[in-house]
Amino acid sequence: MQGSLQSQVHLKFGYDEERARTILSKRQAGGLCSLSKAYWNEDVLGLQLVNPTAGLFSGDELKMKVEIADKAQVALTSPSATRYHTMTEGQARITQEFHIGENAWLDFWPEIIIPQKDSDVIQTTKIHLSENSNMVFLDSLAPGRIAHGENYTFRRLETCLELNQSDQLIAKERCILSPSEGRWPLSVPGWESCYYGAIWIAGPEAEKVINHLQNNSETTDKESQHGASLLSPQLGVIRIISPSSLLLKKATLHFRDIIQQHIPLLKMSFRKL
Repeated sequence: MQGSLQSQVHLKFGYDEERARTILSKRQAGGLCSLSKAYWNEDVLGLQLVNPTAGLFSGDELKMKVEIADKAQVALTSPSATRYHTMTEGQARITQEFHIGENAWLDFWPEIIIPQKDSDVIQTTKIHLSENSNMVFLDSLAPGRIAHGENYTFRRLETCLELNQSDQLIAKERCILSPSEGRWPLSVPGWESCYYGAIWIAGPEAEKVINHLQNNSETTDKESQHGASLLSPQLGVIRIISPSSLLLKKATLHFRDIIQQHIPLLKMSFRKL
């Protein structure tokens, strides 16, 4: 499609034994994605993924591959929400692939996705974990630009998430949302809108985190709801729904604090641009 962008991002993170520090050994980005300057918070290397167009338009395609070598510790975020812009026709695609090595760490904490009126996007995410990988991975979604009266007015959003550990598939989710066809499973009586968040936790401490949440009934606000599930001894997920973006953000940060009690590596203080 004329005017659309096809972009590839490839990031490789290594571990410098001599300096005992994570390094960014390869950075390839452009088009739909730019990168901030890398910075360290103690041993964790932080990087921000910046979208110069503030989102995706019809025909855009973004492919991102992130490789984290053994022992490397990485935190990735974005400075602002990702918008799927209005599309009169066609669709956009995002493909994300993460490879996390032995005793490596990934903190992936991007801002919320906002699908605008008539947008149509397919997003595919594949995560490959080694036997002793550690990860916290946030995925969050708004029902639209509520301030512009766009509540469930996007055309279609298809997402697919696969998590593999030691080359074995341990979790797979596929969701197709099409509000005009009634395909919006997230609704709560009395709520005008429903915002969604999922925090995936991988590693030896995942079971402790999920057990903590299941046994203590902790929550941020009575207006938000959450559930915590253990899918395997080393993989758990916290799902959150909230009636506003503010409450969702408050909830995700609350759970981030709880996870950090069990996983001290979750200590990055992101410097938003």
